[in-house]
Amino acid sequence: MSKVREAITEWVRKNESRIIQLVQDLVSHNTVNHVVTGNEKEAQIFLSQVLRDMDLEVDMFTPEEVPGLKEHPGYFPGKNYSNRPNVVATLKGNGDGKSLIFSSHMDTTVAASGWEKDPWKPVIKDEKLYGLGTFDMKGGLAASIMAIRCIQELGFQVKGDLLVESVVDEEFGGANGTLASRVRGYNPDAAIIPEPTNMAVCPGTHGGALWRVTFSGNTGMSFSGETIVNPANIAAKFIVFLEEYEFNRQQKGGPAPYFEDDHVLPVIVTRLEAGDMTAALCDSGPTECHVDIWVECHPNVSEEDLKKEIIDGFRAKYEDQYPTWNEPVFTKVIRFLPGAEIDQNFPLINLLSEITSEATDQKYGNVTGAPFACDAFMFNVYTETPAIVMGPVGANAHAPDEHLDIPEFLKLVEIYTLTALEWCGYVEKDVHSDEKSNSYT
Repeated sequence: MSKVREAITEWVRKNESRIIQLVQDLVSHNTVNHVVTGNEKEAQIFLSQVLRDMDLEVDMFTPEEVPGLKEHPGYFPGKNYSNRPNVVATLKGNGDGKSLIFSSHMDTTVAASGWEKDPWKPVIKDEKLYGLGTFDMKGGLAASIMAIRCIQELGFQVKGDLLVESVVDEEFGGANGTLASRVRGYNPDAAIIPEPTNMAVCPGTHGGALWRVTFSGNTGMSFSGETIVNPANIAAKFIVFLEEYEFNRQQKGGPAPYFEDDHVLPVIVTRLEAGDMTAALCDSGPTECHVDIWVECHPNVSEEDLKKEIIDGFRAKYEDQYPTWNEPVFTKVIRFLPGAEIDQNFPLINLLSEITSEATDQKYGNVTGAPFACDAFMFNVYTETPAIVMGPVGANAHAPDEHLDIPEFLKLVEIYTLTALEWCGYVEKDVHSDEKSNSYT
């Protein structure tokens, strides 16, 4: 295997510019998710041609074309998938090994305010590649594609099928794109999701809910002794509670085996709204105040459990005043993303961890829970395909100056290549003078 590793390392070194160029090409396409609609089509067409040029079997389809998708229990209604195709490509094995899919999403969030560069014109500076989606997650998508190209160009024959997919509508709790591929039948023996984990190996992920919490009261001036209840004041108390709630949860850590040392469980106030914003001025309080909140949770916590924990905690903190207020109303803004995890004995976990650790001189490859929610649950809740989240090193996902660390990114291509060969099994054709069979068991 050492000669195989050396050959892969040398291939990545010689093809550095091609690898980086693919990321740049993907980032140059604006694929912002507009929540109900999206903008992925042109990038997916470009990608499908890249994959066809690699002589892979390519399937391009919109989620709405998949029979049974809308009847599936994981489907979330209200999205428009016109001209938003998924792309799935397959490198066929010889039938003797286990199959693997690299599952990425093409859409990005909006370009946050504060970008000093054009988000869609990738820039390299100080060994970092800047651009919207470099880190989340066009970098990981490109790394998985170039891993397949490396396998091809070094002359390996994989035993199990090796797949790569680019799905639409992952951001903002979409996940129907990922579900569509599962319903269409792409359910191999294992999945790697190249979300940006800074090369931690994550067999578990957070869940999360986005709610609009509405507080109601009454307005006016108390000229005649009327009792005024300003919902903005109640909402302010709710935000104070949420800050304490977040702090207290993060002191505890989470459940074994992946979240025992997890002290990052965000509770984020994403938007506040009160009063008539069209009026020139407001001379009295609002009748409603809306607080949008994103709250993450660990696996095995339901949406109802999470909401009850918040309401019960808020009621307990203000137990003397709470009975005089109207009950806050929680409205779902996006689907609930359940936290999910796989069995700690699943063999791909240690394989990926060991390869990552060795390739990076023990710097990366620790096994832990992902500190975010993503669409891994579509595999781990609804299919028999265990999915592990593991992707690039970088920073500023969903923020200005999002970037990849280029040297570590090139290592990721090596890691994905070695992992695919070891998991799927392979026949060496050109790396050694003698043909040799190998597989991971």
